[in-house]
Amino acid sequence: MKLALYGDIHAQLTPLEVVLAEVDKHNADWEVVLGDHVMGGPEPGEVIDALRARKNCLPILGNFDRWVIDKVDEQDNPFPGRNEASRTTREHLNEDQLDWLRGLPHEITFTAEPGHDVHIFHAAPGDDEGALPLRLTDDEILERLKGDKAECLAFGQVHGPYVRQVGNQTLVCGASAAVNWDGDNRPAYVLLEYKGDGNWEAEIHRVAYDFEPQALKNENSWVPNGERQAVTIRTGEYWNPAHMPH
Repeated sequence: MKLALYGDIHAQLTPLEVVLAEVDKHNADWEVVLGDHVMGGPEPGEVIDALRARKNCLPILGNFDRWVIDKVDEQDNPFPGRNEASRTTREHLNEDQLDWLRGLPHEITFTAEPGHDVHIFHAAPGDDEGALPLRLTDDEILERLKGDKAECLAFGQVHGPYVRQVGNQTLVCGASAAVNWDGDNRPAYVLLEYKGDGNWEAEIHRVAYDFEPQALKNENSWVPNGERQAVTIRTGEYWNPAHMPH
């Protein structure tokens, strides 16, 4: 079984397209899109349409997607600074696209062989606003896994791909296909293949592209604080590195 993992697209069409062109070369059995398809960029509808057109493509819901469809901007929430982005993203989607988001699962589990599962979610098990950043210790990771016993766990959210072993579990971060914070601004995806006997092999891929037009598109768009996202697109760093989200 071979999976292509990518996600945290955040409504950025061009980097998604270059990732998809590379993914097409690998004959994956399934593509799993790790959530946060929309919000944070100027092309939410275009990204949804591109994903819907894919064969064998299984997107899951991210916290940004959920904020848009649940209208958290109309409620008390811990992230009021993002209310305008949630509202304006929803205004740029038609009802059919919103219904597609509403129908997405929060997680997927594949069983490669009996007893050999990969559990795929957006951020952390049971918590789409959590995160499993690479800086955490093994004990901190285990605490956030909340007893999840899957042999392999795959996710996005932290915007920097990595592969890590924690005890007998393999952790695979497959994001981001558009906006990374690990110092490398190239979009990323991961190929995850089950080789048998409990062996999961993960390969991180980065794709170079002409990023300046996408950065300018964010700066000159309707997206609130689009100039901040443009910094990340150009540099591969969060716009405010002293206050990282995760």
